[in-house]
Amino acid sequence: MRTIGRDVTYRYHSRFNQPAATVKPGEIFKVQTELCSGPWLRSVEDRYRPELNAGPNPAVVVAVEGAKPGECLAVHIHDIVPDEVGYTANSPGGAFPDWIRHVGWGVITKTVRIRQGFVEWDESLKLPIAPMIGVLGTAPAVEIFSNSWPGRHGGNMDIQEVRPGATVYLPVEVPGALLHIGDVHAIMGDGEICGAGGIECRGEVTLSVDILPRPARMRWPRIVDATHIIAVGCARPAEDAFRLAVEELLYWMVDRYGFELTEAFMLLGQVLEARVTQFVDPLYTYVAKVRRDYLPALEPME
Repeated sequence: MRTIGRDVTYRYHSRFNQPAATVKPGEIFKVQTELCSGPWLRSVEDRYRPELNAGPNPAVVVAVEGAKPGECLAVHIHDIVPDEVGYTANSPGGAFPDWIRHVGWGVITKTVRIRQGFVEWDESLKLPIAPMIGVLGTAPAVEIFSNSWPGRHGGNMDIQEVRPGATVYLPVEVPGALLHIGDVHAIMGDGEICGAGGIECRGEVTLSVDILPRPARMRWPRIVDATHIIAVGCARPAEDAFRLAVEELLYWMVDRYGFELTEAFMLLGQVLEARVTQFVDPLYTYVAKVRRDYLPALEPME
């Protein structure tokens, strides 16, 4: 199995980025990801300072042999191994500048050890890891997006469901797709309210990629895991992101599973699960999902 290193990374999603490697559809490979703020963190004694930041979210770029514009990548996440040290931090600004923080906090930060399946928060509290990939996207056809941005291309979506066992579906807009991978978290709470965090860390991810026809009404990334189909929407304000995610989920239910639109809408009124996964990026991310138990027994994407 090939391992693609973090020697060359990019801080933006662009068709001009040179891939570190080209993989074949179905090939299983590993990628060593960089820390969201660059390579400054080496030990549990290190502390974040804004001047150390070499982000946002340096990403490794991988091309997929044979991928053509108009198609869809199915990115299968087999494993995510976080590094042994990580951090979280909040700097002036962020999601709650004057709501919770009524006086200036300056920079607040915590560096933690990650080992034996836990984040060692302090001497008495250990948090079970739930590793995820924060940045996973393809190169847009025209635009160049900073890696701080989520969007229709994927990018900095910061979704906890982008984890081992999941498949993420992304649009192909340029030859080879140019898959961007980075920003591993050992754990992250909804909203990502600290800004840097969950627990940000380097990581090693094991992936494989297939190429599929893109559904006609697929406008946003989609995710499938063992229990749910999950649609993504990114926008500001947050209610627009929610509406986009629900719309994407409805199109999916109608086009793939054969629901009438009104029937799908009424069913989601009873069983929809939705939440904002990050509330700090230039666009907010909402996921809308439904259990596969409530759907016909079909493959979610073909």
